[in-house]
Amino acid sequence: MDFRGDERAVTVQIGAVLLFGIIIISMSMYQATVVPNQNEQVEFRHNQEVHDQFESLRGSIIESSSETTARPSTVSLGTRYPSRTLFVNPGPVSGTLQTRDIGSLTVSNVETTEAETSDYVDGGLSYPTESLEYRPSYNLLQSTPTTVYENTVAYNRFDTGYNGTLSGQSLIHGRTISLVLLNGTYSENGVGSASIDAQAVSPATRTVPVTGDASGNVTITVPTELSADEWRELLEGDGGNYVYRVDDVSGDRVEIEMKAEEDGKSVTYDLRVGAVGVGSDVDDPSAYYLTVVDGASPRSIGTGNTETLTFEVRDRYNNPVSGASVNFSASDDSVSIEPQSPTTDSEGRIRVTATGDSAGTAEVIGSFDDETFDPSTRQDAAVEVTVSSGEATEGGVAGLLYENDAVARDGDDSFSTPGGVEFSLQNVGSDSVELLNVVINPHDDSIDGLSDRVDGGNDDPGETELYVESPSGDALVDYQITQNEYVDVPEDGLAIDIDESGDIGGSNPVVGSGESARFYVYEFYDTGGRDGTNVDMTGEWLSVRVTYRLPSGLVDAKTFSFEANAQPEGGTNAPPTPRTTGPYSVPEGGSIQLDGSGSSDSDGSITSYSWSITDDPTGQASLSNPSSAQPTFNAPDSVSGDVDVIVELTVTDDDGETSTRTTTVTVQDTDGGGDAPTVEITDIQVSESGSSGNVKSATVSFTPDDADGDLRTGTVYLRVDGEVTDTASFSLVGAEGTTVTSQLNGNQNRGTVEVTVEVTDSRNATGSDTKDETQV
Repeated sequence: MDFRGDERAVTVQIGAVLLFGIIIISMSMYQATVVPNQNEQVEFRHNQEVHDQFESLRGSIIESSSETTARPSTVSLGTRYPSRTLFVNPGPVSGTLQTRDIGSLTVSNVETTEAETSDYVDGGLSYPTESLEYRPSYNLLQSTPTTVYENTVAYNRFDTGYNGTLSGQSLIHGRTISLVLLNGTYSENGVGSASIDAQAVSPATRTVPVTGDASGNVTITVPTELSADEWRELLEGDGGNYVYRVDDVSGDRVEIEMKAEEDGKSVTYDLRVGAVGVGSDVDDPSAYYLTVVDGASPRSIGTGNTETLTFEVRDRYNNPVSGASVNFSASDDSVSIEPQSPTTDSEGRIRVTATGDSAGTAEVIGSFDDETFDPSTRQDAAVEVTVSSGEATEGGVAGLLYENDAVARDGDDSFSTPGGVEFSLQNVGSDSVELLNVVINPHDDSIDGLSDRVDGGNDDPGETELYVESPSGDALVDYQITQNEYVDVPEDGLAIDIDESGDIGGSNPVVGSGESARFYVYEFYDTGGRDGTNVDMTGEWLSVRVTYRLPSGLVDAKTFSFEANAQPEGGTNAPPTPRTTGPYSVPEGGSIQLDGSGSSDSDGSITSYSWSITDDPTGQASLSNPSSAQPTFNAPDSVSGDVDVIVELTVTDDDGETSTRTTTVTVQDTDGGGDAPTVEITDIQVSESGSSGNVKSATVSFTPDDADGDLRTGTVYLRVDGEVTDTASFSLVGAEGTTVTSQLNGNQNRGTVEVTVEVTDSRNATGSDTKDETQV
């Protein structure tokens, strides 16, 4: 059979060959185009995932910088392509995550008013820091960026020079400067996930108030590969209202200068520094400087009395160091000291009990590096303690006792949080005391603001930042600030001068022997958030230092630490609060209306008033309508010299509970003549800060006198180089012919010290004396 002419099988064979060729070509095209495109999408999605992970990593680093717990994060170093049966993938993508030294973050042209902290600041601060960078090795994706975290910012850095930010910044927010430093050595390469544990080696728990110095405005120099324009854009969107300028400087750095003034007032910035470690070779900061907390120097105590002094050891990032040993010494035998513990506690603090052994002045000095004490160095700190002899009080004694009644309450603001604190102090001595100033220091340093947040009101307790109730008359300090502003509470406490601080105030209240004064402080805030957080003060610990003056002129102070209890549950009656508008003055033979209508009851109403005369040297004064809120006081027809008559008000609330308050009515001798009072400055002792020549304080002794025996008040003015640095006013009743001593603050000024003392009698006649330190 002849098959040479048979073509029936040719079509099938050719078709099979062609079909196989088409399949091969299609698979080749798929391998060459589709597979790379799909794998490029895998790489792109991985890159986007890394961006998200870096934003989370940034948050972990920033959050860990102010707390003790570690914050773990994960970054996917590489990725694998989906498996393919018939097609070929390149090898898996790998990447490298590692730290890189970028230079030092510096703050320059700064100074602080905190005495010991100024040794630490010393014109400027500089800290080495690092970035954390991820570089992928993609097979297909072109022009991929290096993803970077540095100085609170996450961004992408491209080889073209373009940078795209992935987050905002938290370096500067309003008047808060928060440095977050990164240190350690970290390097990981591969395909899997890398775990990074961000652990604070120095949590940012302390804040330093800083201003610009004589060299210029506060300036932050940031080591960065972002440009000044990119930083300017970041700052404009994230609270950079106080930024004055942003400029590029040499060496991949950007300089940020802050404003010096706002509305004509110097701007104070809150500086916080936190250091975070990653990987190995992490810095373990040691003790760097020593400072004094819970009130500043100088301190005054009587012979045989004690005072607790609190020192704090901090590292180079300005945060507390626990377990540090501190050596203490007293420069004079007038004071003996006893540390309360061998090392610093978890807050970096160590307390020393100073006992006044004899009259004199001594510096209590602490040092953590050796037993060579030099208060001018950062390793050492000192508190000046003046011990007075008992003679100045003419046998009288005075002291304040905490009545163990601190309670957290809500004020008259629009919130319901018990953010205020009330407490009482009793005068357990035999002399009256004049309350001069109060230092209020919450132990939790995040509580850094005070505001009553009440618009208008009657300036009653809960409607002012400080209100003091005392039998002689109330006192208040109110700061006229907006709803979004706060009075700054520094780490060493808010110092309030009762008759000078704030925008609305009054005179210093007097607390007699056996009497009590109640303090109302409203309300505390954590200002770290955008609008601040009203702090529930229930269970919070506070230290309160109250400075007072005795009738002899001796100034003393007591410090109390206590926990604020919860406010009483419903059903517990709060006593009424009596208030009078005295003290009063009336000429002999005249009359005056007394006023107790301002009395109130926080949980009810006043149901009755009762006035009575408790001390009348003439025996001839009387009251009309003593059961009314506003009775009339009738003065005797004639007195020999001015006479003080004590009147007591008793109020009763709707639950039957009563409270009393006394006031004074001075009956003036209108017929008498009288001589003007006199005063002589007898001594001026100047205390300087080390060998700097700066005046720390001056102790002034003077002798007032009045032939008529009716001295009333005295005021001392201290000037250094012609500038008034401090004043002190106090009662001189009964101080004729005695030596009165007063200590005033020199404010670290330099120059000749000059003192003026003015005295006034009951007829407002005055006498004065002025001398400088060379004339006594």
